[in-house]
Amino acid sequence: MKTLTKYELQNLAIIYDISYHETLLILAHILNVEYTYLFFEKSYNLSEDDYKTLNLFLSRRNKGEPISKIFEKKEFYGFNFKTTKDTLDPRPETELLIDLFKKYHLNSSQNLQILDLGSGTGCIGITLLKLFPNALCCFADISAKALSITRENSKMHQVLDRSEFIRSDWFENIDKKFDAIISNPPYVATSYELDRETLYDPEAALFAGSDGMEAYRNILPNASNYLKLDGLLLLEIGYNQAEKIKQISSDLSLLHMERDLAGIRRACVFRSL
Repeated sequence: MKTLTKYELQNLAIIYDISYHETLLILAHILNVEYTYLFFEKSYNLSEDDYKTLNLFLSRRNKGEPISKIFEKKEFYGFNFKTTKDTLDPRPETELLIDLFKKYHLNSSQNLQILDLGSGTGCIGITLLKLFPNALCCFADISAKALSITRENSKMHQVLDRSEFIRSDWFENIDKKFDAIISNPPYVATSYELDRETLYDPEAALFAGSDGMEAYRNILPNASNYLKLDGLLLLEIGYNQAEKIKQISSDLSLLHMERDLAGIRRACVFRSL
């Protein structure tokens, strides 16, 4: 057992060039206690393994790895999801898709069939299953490793019995129609320079060709084939892509574009005709 004083912990934060707040968050995670509990303590009792893990996590954070990847956990819409190097971390702006879905489906008891396309962690579809207890969701992703994480998250949130998992390059292996398709596809141009934390996400979940529009050119022209009559397609889009989206040929009707808290058109809703 090792006793670590607050002064020694502050020194570790300086050595690894990490804020004391994040250092304390990492220690709280390792000890499985609340951050606020540690904040008022003057010393901390750690096993030798805990101390080694603390230094390992601080070293990883020093190199730019986000805390979500270190903890393998990220919150989305009030729920925690497992996330790894094989999955895109859930983003706060993606919660807008959930809000829009609820806006167009006011009856939470509906027997909806949903496709979470490019599902990653499954945070979108699983959240909808939590909010719509009679819904079913098909999770589709090109990455088998990502689908494995989706399955873990579905089990953790007790919606596995209402979930289906298909390895598919967009619609390639999809063979039925849905009431709604919802997706946060990659939309970053390959030439765009991202910060080092974001680069810990898988490249395939971030980049979409030279203009960032490649995924939309796969999704929009084909989505009507997988939507029931009056079915909805909800997409997250990049900060400068609203007008480009309108130019992609599709059999769908654009109903609405929603702005995020920064005033950027961040999500769009299409309806099948």
